[in-house]
Amino acid sequence: MNKGKLFLLPTPISKEQNIMDILLPMYLDWIKSIEYFVVETPKIARSFLKDLPLEKKIQDLHIESLDEHTQKEEIKELITPLFSGNDMILLSDAGVPTVADPGYKLVSLAQKEGFKIVPLIGPSSILLALMASGLNGQSFAFHGYLPKEKGLKRKRIKSLEKIAKNTGQTQIFMETPYKNQYMVEDILEVCEEASMLCIAQNIMSSNEYIVTKSIKEWRTESIKLDKTPCLFLINT
Repeated sequence: MNKGKLFLLPTPISKEQNIMDILLPMYLDWIKSIEYFVVETPKIARSFLKDLPLEKKIQDLHIESLDEHTQKEEIKELITPLFSGNDMILLSDAGVPTVADPGYKLVSLAQKEGFKIVPLIGPSSILLALMASGLNGQSFAFHGYLPKEKGLKRKRIKSLEKIAKNTGQTQIFMETPYKNQYMVEDILEVCEEASMLCIAQNIMSSNEYIVTKSIKEWRTESIKLDKTPCLFLINT
């Protein structure tokens, strides 16, 4: 039986770009005829897809949603086209699929069923921030969002700082944009002066900001973070 392939298609992480800005030309030949898509948010996906030279109109594509609320039984239905020999594309709302993205559940199932997974090169804010931070890129961990409750969040920050101090491993995490300012204030209050903090905001945009300083140095500044995507990286 001819099995379909699952392509993992990256999307822009900056609103200043469209999807054609980040794709290698050879990808277009691979994906232009695909009509089955699994996406995080259909509205956002359609805004990306309109810029691709696909053979079918957007309204004729099969676009299904997979987000944090999608149930296991529903994911099984999503890979049905693969069994019929149809190729599929997985999209996240920003960056590479499955990294800090619920799409990993679809890939996990496709792996178990023996389908070929084709990851395509594209921007990852996590790796770009790490590259520019000057912190240890040989060993690192990404933790996504920390606890919402202030006390638990501060304990988590302190525990990540301890891991970094004991292992040399860079600790990376994020916050919802409107809480960026609270996050940096918590970090500066609980971490040791010698620890290093990188703030990476608006990656790949014209006002990109990626700066690494010691906690002691950051405390001497008046930091005001925008309510835009931001990553925090800690090491010692």
